Amino acid sequence: MKDIFDNCQLGNLELKSRIIRTGLWESQHINNSRLTQDIYSRYKTIAESGVGLITTELIAMYPRDTFEKYTHKIYSVDFIHDFKKLTELVHEYDVPILAQLEFVNFNRGIDMNIDVNDLTMDDIRKIQTDLIMDAKKLSFAGFDGIQLALGNNFFLSRFINPYFNQRKDDYGQDTFGRMRIVLEAIKVIKDNYNLHVNIRINAYDGRKGGITEEESIKMCQLLEEYGADSIQITKPLSPLYFTHEEINNELIDYCDKLSENINIPLILGGGLTDKNRINSIINERNIDFVSMYRPFVAQKDFLLDWKENKESISRCKMCNNCYRRKNSTCYYFD
Repeated sequence: MKDIFDNCQLGNLELKSRIIRTGLWESQHINNSRLTQDIYSRYKTIAESGVGLITTELIAMYPRDTFEKYTHKIYSVDFIHDFKKLTELVHEYDVPILAQLEFVNFNRGIDMNIDVNDLTMDDIRKIQTDLIMDAKKLSFAGFDGIQLALGNNFFLSRFINPYFNQRKDDYGQDTFGRMRIVLEAIKVIKDNYNLHVNIRINAYDGRKGGITEEESIKMCQLLEEYGADSIQITKPLSPLYFTHEEINNELIDYCDKLSENINIPLILGGGLTDKNRINSIINERNIDFVSMYRPFVAQKDFLLDWKENKESISRCKMCNNCYRRKNSTCYYFD
C-alpha cells in the first residue's frame, strides 16, 4: 500500500515523500532582485517538513514580461550567486529542487507582446536559445532540474494550442509542428545538461478548437520521446479554478488515462488539501505524486503535522488571495 511519506523515485530524483511543492509568486520578499533571508528561511522550513520535491516560484525569462515584477528574474546579475545558496540550503535536507521557468510575453525590441503567429524564425530560434542558455544558468546554480510551463496560459501553452497557433510553417499545422519549438529545446537541454526536465501541461483547453484530452495525451507522448523526465498535469487558468471539492475528478480521470499512454512519472496538480484523500487517490488511481501550492502558503510546515498524525487537512481556505495579491504570504495566517 502506498503512502504519502514513502521514499520513492521521480525519474532520476530520490524523494522522501510523494508531495511536490509548487511555488508561484514572490513579489513581497524580493529586494532589488536579490533573495532575502525571509526567502531562505521559508525554503528551509519547507525542505525540513517532509516534502518530496520543491519547485520554485516563477522565474521570469524576460524583462517587461507581464509577471516580471512579481517574481525572480533569471537575467539578474546575482541570480546564480543567490540561487546557488538556495539550492545548497535545500540539498542539506536531501530534497531536490526544480526551477520553474516561465514567460507570458515575448517582446522584440519596441514590438511588445508578439503574437505566436507573428514570430519569425529568428524569434523562434531566440526563444529556444534562451531556454537552453537559461537551463545552463540553472545547472550552474545547482538546480536538479527545470520545470517548463506548457500549461495554464503562459506563452508556450498558447504556442502549442491550435486555438491560438494558426501558423502554416513547420511550427504550426499539426500537433508535432506546434510542439516542435519545445521538443527541439528539450532535446538540446537533455543532451548537454544533467537536469531533470519536468513539463507542466494542461489536461485540456476548454475552448472550441483548443487542445482536447486526446491531443494532450499525444503531446505528453511526444514530450517523453524527446526527453522529458516527468509530467505535471494542470488546467487552464489554475489555480483560480481549483476549489476544495473540485479536484476534479476530471483531472484524476485524465491522469488515469494518461498513465496508460506514457512511461514517465506523472504528477497531479492543484486543489488537494486532505491527507486522507490524497492517500486514497495514490492507492486507487494510477497516480504516484501530488503537487500542492496554497497549503504551503497557509502553513509552511504543515507536512510535519501530517507526518505525526496531528492533522489531516490543511488549514488553507482556498481563498486564492495569495494568487490575486501576487505574493507568497497568506491573507488569513500571516
